[in-house]
Amino acid sequence: MKKQKSKWKIVAGIILICQLMVSIIAGGILVWLNMLPTKYTLLVVLILVWLLTIVYYFFYSKVKKKKGKKLTAKKKKQKLYTKRSIGCAISAMTMTLCIAASSMMWQAGDAISNITDHVVVTDMVSVYALADNSAESVADIKDGVFAITQNYDFEHTKTTIDKINENLGMEIKTQSFDTVFDMVDALYAGNVDAIILNAAYVDVIESQDDYKDFSDKTKTLYDHEVQSTVVKDNTDTTKNITQDPFVVYVSGSDTRNLKLATSRSDVNILAVVNPKTKQVLLLNTPRDYYVQTTVSGEMRDKLTHCGVYGIDCSMGTLGNLYQENVDYYVQINFNGFSTMIDAIGGITIDSEKSFRTSEGGYYISQGTNQLNGTVALSYVRERKAFADGDNARGRHQMQAIEAIIQKVSSGTTVLNNYSAILNSMEGMFTTNMSSSDISALVRMQLSDMASWNVKSFAVSGQGSSQKTYSMPTKRSYIMYPDETQINYARILVDKVIDGVILSDEDMVMPTLQ
Repeated sequence: MKKQKSKWKIVAGIILICQLMVSIIAGGILVWLNMLPTKYTLLVVLILVWLLTIVYYFFYSKVKKKKGKKLTAKKKKQKLYTKRSIGCAISAMTMTLCIAASSMMWQAGDAISNITDHVVVTDMVSVYALADNSAESVADIKDGVFAITQNYDFEHTKTTIDKINENLGMEIKTQSFDTVFDMVDALYAGNVDAIILNAAYVDVIESQDDYKDFSDKTKTLYDHEVQSTVVKDNTDTTKNITQDPFVVYVSGSDTRNLKLATSRSDVNILAVVNPKTKQVLLLNTPRDYYVQTTVSGEMRDKLTHCGVYGIDCSMGTLGNLYQENVDYYVQINFNGFSTMIDAIGGITIDSEKSFRTSEGGYYISQGTNQLNGTVALSYVRERKAFADGDNARGRHQMQAIEAIIQKVSSGTTVLNNYSAILNSMEGMFTTNMSSSDISALVRMQLSDMASWNVKSFAVSGQGSSQKTYSMPTKRSYIMYPDETQINYARILVDKVIDGVILSDEDMVMPTLQ
């Protein structure tokens, strides 16, 4: 009997030590993640300690006989077995929950770290030859002439040339041109054998009617990925994200790749956030807005082209336009947009009219629609079905963002789709917000569980045709900003910053008397 007791004490001790270690690990990860308010973190720690105490009680407490009743050895053994079984069950349940919770929290922390701390952006530089060229690789035209431009993204072009030279064991012959269109013209005319170009410019080229079949007329002989780590530049380090108003640039990367790559920005929305008043203003700017950018000097360019020159160019350009510092950015590529919506089980939108999307031919009915990721992506891209094309697309983009926020913040959506949501974020999202900033926002929301007042406003302008910084020799469709609307948008931004709660009436610009 004594031998059995001694064995049980050893087994019970091992179980308790395992439970203690698992509880410490779970508690440590919880503290490391730093997303729960302090009161909830302390509550979790107290529950873990209480469960450990309960298990200890069931393992080591003696069986007491009731007053006036005799306790036989058999009954005592049965009661001991029952108590120890209950203790083992509680311990097993606690450890299982701790391990599962630790895994989920670690996965969340790792995903946030990948989004905020280890952001890698890919620039794809390719060698293009005419589709009817018999060459199948760069080696087949190594003695030919390669067109380049030193005026746009020469840094990545030079890196690619160096790599080609290394692979061939010789230096290729290059000829420099002023613009990417001059390069393409030279290729079409047979004056060069190939062009070396950042793939981000292909969309810029094909936006011109005379070059819209560029992808059909050419083929790729070589692709070179140039990866760069995003360097954070949070100059306003004193900003308290749960107390001070801030502005986030939401950018939709115009790339269909499965990686976040440099490209035009198809979504250009500023989210002006006041965490104290729980007010959010979504401000959409048309992608074709004809603006002075941070890289174009006195010459203007289309806002969408800013994305080709980097996220900082887009942030700075919009900041100058609305006379407000843009503190953060959140960038998502289109695959990420679609995957995220599928991960949360789709979104519900209210369409202003019935139409069929140009991309995919999906039917959208007037009124309420339940959309999956693929259909939602076609919906927010649609321009041709609406008279105000680009403006309509901006409205739909903000509509989708609001729908995602509502879906994620309601019920058990996040818990039920936890892994899918995290997987959808990998490689598809990037932000210059720190992990601590995101944790602070989550803590704040869990602490007060307040609802947010989200309002949307979109500026517009007058369509025209002009040469741009990115296409200095070609005219393309642009939109001249409406200065009256820009000024009113600035007023709305200032109101949110100053703590004013916006109403639906505020979203309608007053008519001039």
